[in-house]
Amino acid sequence: MNRYETLDLPKAHKISHPPFCSFFGYYDKCPWDETNRYLLGHRVDRTSTPTDHGSVVTVGHYDLEDGNHFTPLAETTSWNWQQGAMLQWLETSPTDKVLFNRATDCGYQTVVCDLKNGHERTVDKPLVAASPRGDFILSYDFSRLAVTHPTIGYFTHPIARNLEKQPSDDGLFCVDLRSGEESLILSYAAAASLQPLPSMNSAIHWFTHAAVNPTGTRILFLHRWTKRVEDENQWFHRLITANPDGSSIAILQTSEHPAPSGDEGSDWTYAYEENANQISHPVWVGADHILAWSTRGERSRYHLYTDRSSDVEEIGGDTLRQNGHFTISPNKKWLLSDTYPDPSNSCRSLFLFHLTERRTVPLGDFFSDPHLAKEARCDLHPRWRRDGKELYYYSPADSMIMAVSGASPSVNASGISIATPLAGPRPGSAPIRVTAAASRAPLGGSRSAQIGSRPSPLLLPPRNWCRGRR
Repeated sequence: MNRYETLDLPKAHKISHPPFCSFFGYYDKCPWDETNRYLLGHRVDRTSTPTDHGSVVTVGHYDLEDGNHFTPLAETTSWNWQQGAMLQWLETSPTDKVLFNRATDCGYQTVVCDLKNGHERTVDKPLVAASPRGDFILSYDFSRLAVTHPTIGYFTHPIARNLEKQPSDDGLFCVDLRSGEESLILSYAAAASLQPLPSMNSAIHWFTHAAVNPTGTRILFLHRWTKRVEDENQWFHRLITANPDGSSIAILQTSEHPAPSGDEGSDWTYAYEENANQISHPVWVGADHILAWSTRGERSRYHLYTDRSSDVEEIGGDTLRQNGHFTISPNKKWLLSDTYPDPSNSCRSLFLFHLTERRTVPLGDFFSDPHLAKEARCDLHPRWRRDGKELYYYSPADSMIMAVSGASPSVNASGISIATPLAGPRPGSAPIRVTAAASRAPLGGSRSAQIGSRPSPLLLPPRNWCRGRR
C-alpha cells in the first residue's frame, strides 16, 4: 500500500464539439453570464490564423443546460488566438449584453450586442477592458500591436511597419460606453517622458494588458518598449496604475534587462515566457492589489503589489517558478494557473495553488504541438466560474473548451471535488488522470503544422511540484 495520499480528481468534460476549433478568449475575462448557464466562446471552422486578411471567427455562447448548444451571435475578423475578439459580458447586464470587437472600413470598433432583441450599438474604438460599472472601456490600437506584439494584434487592415515610435496623439484611451466620447489617458510620448530611462531613447513604445479594478476606480496596464520588436527578450516592461481620467499615475514595477555584455545584438538564451526579466499577466485582486509575474532582485516569481504603494509580497516562493495565466478563486483562497510548454516534452501543466497553505494540486499535463507558430497558438487560459464551483480551460490537443466540475461542492472551499488532504503528488504516489475527449481539429495556416491529437485520458506522471521544472 502506498504510504502517500492519492488525489481523486474529477474528470474533465468537453463543452465544445468538433469539427470546430473552439476557445474562450483571454484568461482575465469572465465567459459566464450571471446565472452560470451561458458560456461565451469563439469558433473557427477552417484552418486559419488571424494574420490571414479576412480570417473570420464566430462569437456566441454555449447553453450549459441544453446539451452545450452553441448559439452564434456574430462574425468578426478582429481576433487572435490569445485574446479572441475581447469577447465578454457587460457586467451591468451580465445576462443580456455582450461586448466584442469588429473591424470597420476605417479601423476597429466595440460592439455592444443585446441578446434579448439582437440590437447592436457601437463605439468607434476597439475594446481592451470594460469597467464593471458599465460606464467606460479602455482602448488602444490593435494595428500597432500587429507590429510590436503580433500574437495579440489585429491584421484585418494593412499593417504600417514604419510606425511612429512615440506618438503624442496615440496611446491608452478611455471611452464613455454610452456617449462614445473618448479621451487620451496616456500617450506614448507621455509614457516615454514619465521617469524616462536610457533604454527608451529611439525605442518603439506600446501598451498591453489593460484592466479595470472591481470597483471601476483604478486601471492597470503594461508599458513596453524596445529597439528590436522581433526579439521578445529585448523588450522592457513597466507595470503602471492610474485613475480612469489619467490622474494619480503610479509605476509599481520597472523591469530592466541585464543586457548581455551591453550588446543589443546578442541572442538571449533563456525562455522569455518562463523566466525572463519581465512583467506579465497582471490581474486585479480586489480594488487595491495586483498579482503579476515579475522579476525582483533577480527572482522571477508571482508578486502581489499594493496599488500606490511600495509594498510587494512574493507569492509561492520556490514552489511557483514558472510564468502562466493565473486567476484567483472567488473565495480568494486558490490560485489557478497554467504553464508554458516544457521544451523536454511539449506539455503544459494545469494546477491549483492554495495561497495560505502553499500547497499545489496538479490537474493535468496537455500536449502542445511544438511546431505551431505563435500567432496560431492558444494557451490553456484557465478560469473560474463565477461561483468557484467549476473551472474551465482550453485543451490545445483537442481544440476544445473543457470543464472540470465537482460532484460535491462541499468537499472544500474551492467547490472543486478534490479528495483531502490537499497536497501535490509526492515521490512514489500513484499517477493522476484527467480525462479529455480527443478530437483532431486543424489550426494554423501554411506557416504552421496542425495541432496533433493525444490519447485520452491524459496521464500525469508522478513528480514533485516543489521543484523547478529545469
